[in-house]
Amino acid sequence: MRILVITRSYPAAGDLYKYPFVHRRVVAYSAAGHEVRVFRPAPAECSDRVFDGVSCRSGGTEALIELVGQWPPDVIAVHGFAETMWDYVAPVVAETPVRAWLHGSEIPEFMRQKALVVSEEDRPQALRQVRERCDFWSRLLADPPPLLKLVFVSRTSVELARKDWGVALRDRDFSVIPNPIDTELFEYREKRAADVFNVLLIRPFDSHTYANDLAVAAVQKLLQSPESGRFRFTIIGDGPLFEKTLNPLAGHPQVVISRRFLRQQEIAEMHRRNGLFLVPTRLDTQGVSRDEAMSSGLVPVTNGVEAVLEFVDDECAAIAPPGDSDRLAGHILEMAERPQLFLDRSRAAASRIRADRSNALLIPRELALLEEAVRG
Repeated sequence: MRILVITRSYPAAGDLYKYPFVHRRVVAYSAAGHEVRVFRPAPAECSDRVFDGVSCRSGGTEALIELVGQWPPDVIAVHGFAETMWDYVAPVVAETPVRAWLHGSEIPEFMRQKALVVSEEDRPQALRQVRERCDFWSRLLADPPPLLKLVFVSRTSVELARKDWGVALRDRDFSVIPNPIDTELFEYREKRAADVFNVLLIRPFDSHTYANDLAVAAVQKLLQSPESGRFRFTIIGDGPLFEKTLNPLAGHPQVVISRRFLRQQEIAEMHRRNGLFLVPTRLDTQGVSRDEAMSSGLVPVTNGVEAVLEFVDDECAAIAPPGDSDRLAGHILEMAERPQLFLDRSRAAASRIRADRSNALLIPRELALLEEAVRG
């Protein structure tokens, strides 16, 4: 097939955390023998760049129409589909089948819940965006394009969508396929008992929904524990909340803080050096970075919000109640005191990903979905 991937974001050398899960798909589709091109809508002039061997064109509606005219795709896969994307997609959706992935912020209820944890200063704008998103979906679902179908990454995200869309979201109009995890890149290597004391956090610092403040509070508690001298914490990321959030840990000799983004190969290398992945959350639809760490054999230490409980359990993860940093720290201390629990969870985490979220399982499902769209 000729697959045109239209994506709201795509990784670049200076911004590696922009939809890396879309890049992994592009690589996998190409490896399966399909022709794939990537387009990122942008109001600026048309431009081309290459990331990790993949060409990505950015531009406006005219640039997209020109690309489709020169290279007519069999099917279009859209990531980040909402009103901001519609003006670009509308001219081509009438003639080419489209499968549109919704990862979180495309869903009004997700945005509504996210607006509850932003600052009071930013909340009015966040709520305006929610209203605009609601208006867009009301118009679209009232008269949906016949060649457009939606793809959700979890049952949780479907239920979030139904809070606004109700019966307008018919079962035949969507599929549910989790984001696939590259288990070859994020290779499992058996952990040692001592790895439980090496704790890794790799996150953006641009939203309170990531709950990095809970991670900091948990680390502070661990540094005050009787086992404190054995722990080593590595924190990597960037964003407008970075300095403020991490200030309480700055300068501590057992905490290494690195303000940068990592290529996925570098993330896999960091996985090999650590045993626990500290990944609290207030709101999610899946948790790709958690699943990549699990694939490498790290035990995720997270919060039991609904989307998390859809994908992990106590056998492969340490799950604290929502908003609870004390239990995050408590779970880490429990595994430090019971190394066999840590080792069992590590093996179970890697097995769980290979059982239901690996590329080997889900890329064929995605390609079958796209092939079905082509056949009509």
